[in-house]
Amino acid sequence: MDRKIYSVSELNSSIKEAIELEFGGGTIWVAGEISDFKGHYASGHWYFSLKDKNSQISAACFRSSNQRIKFTPENGMDVICAARVGVYEKNGVYQIYVSDMEPKGVGADALALEKLKQKLSEEGLFDLSKKRPLPFLSRKIGVVTSPSGAAVRDFIKVVHRRFPDVEVVISPASVQGDGAPGEIAAALERLYSMEALDLVVVTRGGGSKEDLIAFNDEGVARKIAASPLPVISAVGHEVDVTIADLVADVRAATPSMAAELAVREKRDVTEDLAQLRRRLDFSLTSRVDMFSMQLDGFANSFRYHMTSRIENLERRVENYSGKLTSLNPLGVLQRGYAIVSKEKSGEIVEDSRTLEERERLVLRLGRGRAFCSVEGTENEPQS
Repeated sequence: MDRKIYSVSELNSSIKEAIELEFGGGTIWVAGEISDFKGHYASGHWYFSLKDKNSQISAACFRSSNQRIKFTPENGMDVICAARVGVYEKNGVYQIYVSDMEPKGVGADALALEKLKQKLSEEGLFDLSKKRPLPFLSRKIGVVTSPSGAAVRDFIKVVHRRFPDVEVVISPASVQGDGAPGEIAAALERLYSMEALDLVVVTRGGGSKEDLIAFNDEGVARKIAASPLPVISAVGHEVDVTIADLVADVRAATPSMAAELAVREKRDVTEDLAQLRRRLDFSLTSRVDMFSMQLDGFANSFRYHMTSRIENLERRVENYSGKLTSLNPLGVLQRGYAIVSKEKSGEIVEDSRTLEERERLVLRLGRGRAFCSVEGTENEPQS
C-alpha cells in the first residue's frame, strides 16, 4: 500500500496553505477576551491570546500596526480584532496577526480619551491646588483660535464692550483636523514668548465630539499645563468638557463667557477705584487725626514728666546748696568767727603754742581782714 510521507516542514507548509486557502489570506474579524498580554518588548510588538469560554488562540500585533491603535490592551478586556490567520511554520503554530483593534461595545476614541484623562490626572495636571487666579485687570490678552471663526469675533466683541482699552492678540491655529494639535501647541508657544502678556485664552466654537478632538490631545494638554500665565479654556458648548478645559486654570462654557471672565466692566472698575479712593482718604484722615491725638498725648506727658523732673532737680539743688553753705567756712565767719593765720607764712594757727611773742597775725573776718601781733599766749595743756 502506497504511503505519502511528509517531512515536518512539508506538513507545516501544507497546513499553512490550507489555512490561507480557507480564509483567503485576507482580513477577518475576531472577538474575544485579552489574556496573557505582553507589550514590554524593546521591539514594540504585542503578543497575547484571544479567548472565549471554550477556546483560545495566540495573537501578535506588530509595532507598525499597534502604533495606530488608540489604546493599550489589558488582560480581561473584550475586544474585536481585525486580523489575518497565519502559520508560524518553524514551530508549527498557527495564530492571528492583528492589524487593528477596538474595544467591544466601547469606541476606541472614547476609551483612549478616558485612559489619557486618567494618566494626566495621576500626574497632577488637573489638581485644583495648581489652578492660578485670573489677573484683576488684564491689559493684554493672547488668544489661540481660528482667526476666521465666530469664536474670535464673539470674544473680541465682548472684550471691547466691557473694557475698550484692553489689547487682544490673536495667535492663529486650526482648531480641527489632523494638524490642529500641532498648530495649537505652536500658537501657545508664540504667546508664551511674548512680553507684557497677562492672560492666555484657548477657544473655539461648538461642534461634534470629533470636531473637538484637537483639544483632547496630550501634547496640547501638556503645553497648556506648562503655561507661565493663567489660561482660560473655552471649547465647544457648555456641555462639552475637553482635556484642555480640565488642565486650564479656568474653564468657560463659551467664548463670550471667557471674555467676561477675562475682562471686568470698565464702569465697575472705575466705581471700585473711586470707592477705594474714598476709603483711602477716610483712612488717611483718620490715621492723621489719630497720630495728632497721640502726639498731643505724648507732648502733655513729656511736659508733665519734664516739669516734675525739673522741680525735683531744683529741690535737690536747693538741698545741696544748703549743705554746701553749712559746710562753707566763709559761712561760719558770718556768724562772728575768724580764721587766724601767720602773716609771714600764711600758716593757719590752730595751737597757741606755735606762736611767738610779737609775731604778726592776720585775722580773716566775715567781711574783711584785720592785722595784729601776739602780746601773749595762754596755752591749754595737751590731752
